[in-house]
Amino acid sequence: MDLTNIFTLAAIMVAIVLAISEVLKKTFKINTKYMPITSVVIGIFIGLIFWPLSEYPVYVMLIAGFVAGLTASGTFDLLKASKKVGG
Repeated sequence: MDLTNIFTLAAIMVAIVLAISEVLKKTFKINTKYMPITSVVIGIFIGLIFWPLSEYPVYVMLIAGFVAGLTASGTFDLLKASKKVGG
């Protein structure tokens, strides 16, 4: 099992999770305090979607999706904090 491929998949999933969570936030007016858990759930779901396309077992893709959701949540918080500082 090559970790480079898993991290590459997780990086791709981060971008997808960020995009989907931002669309959901704008569409359904989700409160920002619920965005971290929303990002993690979306990440796990994206991991399940990517599973048939990869060579890894389902638990590896679930963990990669979980990591992607946590990373997307951190990125979301970082962007939110930078808007407060800059504006």
